[in-house]
Amino acid sequence: MSPELAETTQLRAALHHLTEAVAPIDLGLDPARRPAAAELRDDIVWSINEYAIARLGDLDAPVVAVLIGSTGAGKSTLMNSLAGTGVSMPGAVRPTTRHPIVWCHQSNAHRYESGFLTGYGPDAARSLEIVPMLDPMLEGLTLVDAPDIDSVEEVHRDIAEELLAAADLCVFVTSAQRYADSVPWEILKAAARRNLPLLFVLNRVPWGAQAELVADFSRRLRSAGVMGDRDSVMTIDEQTVAGDWGGLPGHAVAHVRERLSNAGGGSRRSTAEQAVRGAVGSLLTKTEALSNLVDAENTDLFRLEELTRSAYADQMREIEDALRQGTLIRGEVLARWQNFIGTGELTKALADGATRVRGWAVRVFGGVGEKSEKVGSEAEHELVNLVSRRADLAANAVASAWELQEGTAAYVRSASLWRHAPETPDRAQQVVEDWISGLSRMIEANGMGKKRFAQVASLGVNAVAVSLMVTVFAYTSGITGTEVGIAAGAAAAQQKLLEHLFGSAAAKSLAEEARADLIKAIASVLEADADRFLSLLADLKPSDGTELDAAAKKVREALRAWHV
Repeated sequence: MSPELAETTQLRAALHHLTEAVAPIDLGLDPARRPAAAELRDDIVWSINEYAIARLGDLDAPVVAVLIGSTGAGKSTLMNSLAGTGVSMPGAVRPTTRHPIVWCHQSNAHRYESGFLTGYGPDAARSLEIVPMLDPMLEGLTLVDAPDIDSVEEVHRDIAEELLAAADLCVFVTSAQRYADSVPWEILKAAARRNLPLLFVLNRVPWGAQAELVADFSRRLRSAGVMGDRDSVMTIDEQTVAGDWGGLPGHAVAHVRERLSNAGGGSRRSTAEQAVRGAVGSLLTKTEALSNLVDAENTDLFRLEELTRSAYADQMREIEDALRQGTLIRGEVLARWQNFIGTGELTKALADGATRVRGWAVRVFGGVGEKSEKVGSEAEHELVNLVSRRADLAANAVASAWELQEGTAAYVRSASLWRHAPETPDRAQQVVEDWISGLSRMIEANGMGKKRFAQVASLGVNAVAVSLMVTVFAYTSGITGTEVGIAAGAAAAQQKLLEHLFGSAAAKSLAEEARADLIKAIASVLEADADRFLSLLADLKPSDGTELDAAAKKVREALRAWHV
């Protein structure tokens, strides 16, 4: 494979990869941003598939020169004059050109019958008329008469723009009377941004006014950044058009024919190269603009994600604060536990020794384990309700913020996202039950000696687990207060009991591990509730922009290395 072919292949592959990165992009968060992104996306994909890749696949194909101009500029007359016969017949009713007229060499007619542009063809939705001839100029050039760019028919304007996007050369035709009209200048600027080779034809120039009109037209072109210093305006004098075939004598357009022959002859490859480089450069500019929109979208989505996580994190912090203060469970639940175990009697028994503790345990737990289970059940129910309430508060905060964002407001029009998910209470119930079951396993796996194991067994593992649970709920970190005072009393007694059973260090370790497990369990419930919102945002996320930027970089590098 020659170096030139390898470079061309690499550029085509890079462009194909760019379409794969661009095509899926759909910005759904900001309604104002979405149409602009969709237009850029569609333009990029269309231009790559319909022009750049196809042109790179056949650089020796005829130069496609498209006649562009306003209604009545004389495009059809120019084509007929170059052909010496009625190829594109003008008329009094505007617009005269209602579909593209493709004037080409007979040997190239097959190129335009199918595969020229998607949706175009003699029998396609957008019809085009192919006029094959044996004119030598057409061996390296095909001339297309496009519908008017200022046509009253929108479809005609769209066709003109698409033909221009697929052109290797733009022949801009205007008249001495209309060259200052605003509409053509917009399409000229678009062609210039693409660095498309341009030829300028000023038609119907009155005798004696050529110098003045050309100077003014050229000044306007250069001022708009459309015309280079080495470019020039070709003129066609005002004269009578032959009524039977709609053209002018050959000598009237000889200079135009010469320029076109050169573009499709000795300069064919350089014309194609300039057109391809300009088209790809324009694609990269549009890709950068699209990337900026994607970045803006992702920034807004990230802000909403952070807001959502923050709302649930705030509620998790509230739960942790309540746990530190011993107020996670209502005081009356802890008070019932104190009454059940007889905190004062337990403290006295602990002071008197192991025998008194065993006597206390038999009195409290012996045969009445259902009492400890009832307290445990109350605490469990309280905790499940607390987690559900906190999920409600977080969901309400998120929904309130989403209501202010156009792209997410529709999601919160129903009441479901303003409160916790339907499955959240059941999920909370399950994780709390699992946590309580885990306390018993934690106690059994503590690595106690035979003596301590016998002490735990005498109380019952489940009862000791409830004591550990109360210790977790009631531990106050030294904070004081009316509600906290109840918790502190319960915590002190339970802590001493655990120390008696396991030793000081092991009791502290058990309580810390149980507390950490509880925090982790509750956090999992709130995270699952938050996932409702985060999954909706994930569906809106176009991409992280990295793949798009990487694909554009590959195209830029391949274009830099490409030579014809």
